[in-house]
Order: sequence, then C-alpha cells, then structure tokens
Amino acid sequence: MKKSSRWISLFHSSKELPWVIILVGVVLRLARYLVNKSIWLDEAFLASDIVNRSFPDLLQPLNYNQYIPVGFLVVEKLAVQMFGNNEYALRLFPLLSGILSAFLFYQVIQHFTTSKSTLIALGLFAILEPLIYYSSEVKPYSTDVAVGLLLYLMAVHVEQSRLTVTRLVVLGIVGALAVWFSQPSVFILAGIGMSLALSSLVRRKYARIVRLLIVYSLWIVSLVACYFVSVRPFLLRAYEAQASLFRGRFLPFPPTSFRDINWIASFFFDFFEDPVGLSLSGVAALAFLIGCSSLFSKKRWGFLILISPMPFALLASGLQMYPFWGRLALFAVPIVLLFIAEGTAHIIDKTKNDSPVIGFTLIGLLFLPPLLSARNNLIAPPNREEIRPVMSYVAEHRQDGDLLYLYYGSIPTFRYYSDKYGFNESCYLSGIRSRDNWSDYTRDLDKLRGNKRVWILFSHVCTWSGVDEKVFFLQYLNSVGRQLDSFEALGAAVYLYDLGE
Repeated sequence: MKKSSRWISLFHSSKELPWVIILVGVVLRLARYLVNKSIWLDEAFLASDIVNRSFPDLLQPLNYNQYIPVGFLVVEKLAVQMFGNNEYALRLFPLLSGILSAFLFYQVIQHFTTSKSTLIALGLFAILEPLIYYSSEVKPYSTDVAVGLLLYLMAVHVEQSRLTVTRLVVLGIVGALAVWFSQPSVFILAGIGMSLALSSLVRRKYARIVRLLIVYSLWIVSLVACYFVSVRPFLLRAYEAQASLFRGRFLPFPPTSFRDINWIASFFFDFFEDPVGLSLSGVAALAFLIGCSSLFSKKRWGFLILISPMPFALLASGLQMYPFWGRLALFAVPIVLLFIAEGTAHIIDKTKNDSPVIGFTLIGLLFLPPLLSARNNLIAPPNREEIRPVMSYVAEHRQDGDLLYLYYGSIPTFRYYSDKYGFNESCYLSGIRSRDNWSDYTRDLDKLRGNKRVWILFSHVCTWSGVDEKVFFLQYLNSVGRQLDSFEALGAAVYLYDLGE
C-alpha cells in the first residue's frame, strides 16, 4: 500500500503531466477540426450570413432568427476573407478558442485546487465530447468558454493582488470587449463584479471599491452600446421566435407546483450529461455537491467568484431572457468540472486509508465513459450530415432538363454549397415545410408530375413529429412514379424519379 501511495504521490507531483494532458486535449480538438466534415444545418444558417454579408451588414439582424455576438461575426468574416470561403476558415476561430481554453482553464484551476484535483479537472476538460465538438463548429460556444475563463482568471488576479492602475485598465478593457464576443459573458461579469465588490466591502477597502466602480462603469457603457447596436435589433425582430424555439427550456420562476420542482431536479441532473458530457450524472452530481462544500470551507471567496455567475444565468432563464441549457450553457462547464474534481479529490483523501477502492472506482466511473468516447470519436469522428458528396453526385449525373427538388431541411446547407457545385437559383425548386398538414407535402410534390427526371434531395430530415418525413416522401413518390437512381450519405441523400407517367 505504501508503494502504491508513493507512485500516486509521484503522479500528482509531476510538473510535466498537466502539459501532457493539455496536449491530449489539443490533439483531440485538432483531429476533429481536420476531419473537415460538411457544414450542417445550424452551421449553414450562420455561414451564409458570414460569407454573403459585408462588415456593416453584420450589424443587421441575421437570417433565421439568430443572435450571434458581433465580435464573433467580425472575426469569422476576417477569417473567410483571409483564407477563403471554406469549412476550415469558418471553423478556425472556434478551434483557436477551444485550444486557448485548455491553457486558460489550467491557469484558473491552479488558484483553487490541489495538484490532485487539478489533474482530474484538466483530464476531464481535455476529453469531454461537448468541449471537443464545439471547438470545430461554426458557432460561438467554444468562444463563450474561452472568454469566460479569461474573465475568471482576471478576477482571480484582481482578488489576490494589489489593484494597480494597469490591472484596472486591463480588467476594464477585457470586460468591455467580452460582451461583444460572448453573450453569457454578461453573467460572468455580473457575478465576478459582485464578488469583488463584496470582498472589498467586507474587508473595508473602500478605495478599492471606488476603483472597481470605475471599471464596472466601463463595462456598463460597453454593454449598453452592444445592446443598441446588436442586441436590440434582434429582439425587435426575432425574440418571440426564439422564445418559442426554447419553450420548455426556461427555468420555472418562481416554482409554484410539484411539476416545477421536478423540472428543476431533472434539469440539475441532466446538466451533467448535456452540456457537461458525463453519462453517469448521479455520480457527477454527488462529486459536484461535495466539491462545492469542500471549496466553500477552504476558499470561501474563491467559491463565491466561481459560483456567482450561475444565479444570474438562472435568473435570466427564469425571466425567459436566456435559455441556460445545452450548448448555450457550455460556458459554465469548466467551473462545474472544477467542483467535480474538487469533490472527487476530497472523497479520495477521506477514503484512501480505509477504503482506497472507493477513490479508484470514482475515478473510473468519471473517466472511463468519456475516454472510450474520445477514443471511438478519434477513430470514427461523429458527424450529422454529409451533403457534399450528395451534391457532387447530382452535379456529375444530372442532364439537361432535369429538375431538382430540395426537401426544406436541406435548403440552407444546399444554398451554402450551391456555388461550389455549379447550382444557381434557377436550377432547383425549394420544398415547403408543413409538419402540421402533411397533405400539403403531397400537393407540393404533385407539382413535379409530368417530368421524366426529377432529383429529390434530402438532408436534416425531420423524424421527431412521429413519422420520418423522408420515408413519407419516398412512399408517395413510389406510388406516383418510378425510382431511377439514388445516392446516400450520412444524414443526406438524393433520389432520381421518373414522374412523367
């Protein structure tokens, strides 16, 4: 047992090991990026605006009722202008944000944790799928993580050091810029701002509070400017559509029934699966709660700085202003991992003499599923829909006079790639969306009858309304025509029909 303890102690004290773990995380993110999967529907919504709009036009409300921070849009536009309109350019900023996050996370956790919990937190951060996946997605979620960690790191330095003019200026400028790049940075700024002011007030450092208020004023001015330039136009145009999209994802506030209490309990446990990425949510939840208690007892002000943004995010969810859920809550994952690691290390320390197997089992339960997932995803990277080979097949096999009909779910992605494969707007017909009245689909398809060669292209097919819409389309087409050809890829397909009879 003593020999085992010496090996464990050596393992924890290794100065190189954290950098090895970070390297593993960087490799996993780079590998996913280099797969260069096709743009899928959610990415296409944003990519089309980035590619087709000028810089001033990016300040206007985006298509498809999206809100994306204008700073993120500007960097994306610059990447496309520098490196061309391609998937690598569009995903470069999220990748760099994901890689930077690993280094920032290491810097943050060193201020709060022991070497043991540092390695646990860093290991989970490196291998968890949501953090890897969103580092190669044309969306701002990995940027949310990087910006949040940068703000936490600055808050820690301000809390633990003398508040010099240089630190004040840096804190003011970075916080003011953060709201232009990350929507949830508002919650982090509110939380750390409150924590730093409260800490100074308790210690009766009133001059420090005055200096902080100057910094906070700069944050507020920047936030107000961002609201009127970028957020308000979106709210005027698309708030109701977004509220409808996320209906059922907002925190019931205040909870007034058992159903509301059950929703909150389910949300708490589900959070550890999505967005954190830990399949054993009960184990993760237990470690998280123990970690909160442990860190609160050891570093009360540190605990407050880390946890303080969460009430603001939950309040915004309760007011139906921000759905603190799924990928939109990815910014909170690093801090949750820190508490899980702290709780795990606490359990290991308390049981290492009498029942060391408990600690080893807990580490296995936390790490084994994401490790297996990371290995499998490295060998066979997950993907949603590969429309490129489908469009290439149509481009190579279509003949003069052919019609091309687009299932409505494929339209945004098809339009993004249309120039690459030589399709202009006169080359295709856009299908309708009619999930509540399926007879409209058949009437729409009937417009194609009388044509000898009609390509029907599918991607992002709706299957959550009770019936697979592609199956429905094909069954009807088979009843009124004859299938001549087909080509299928992951999440996308095209079928050639003779509808001339």
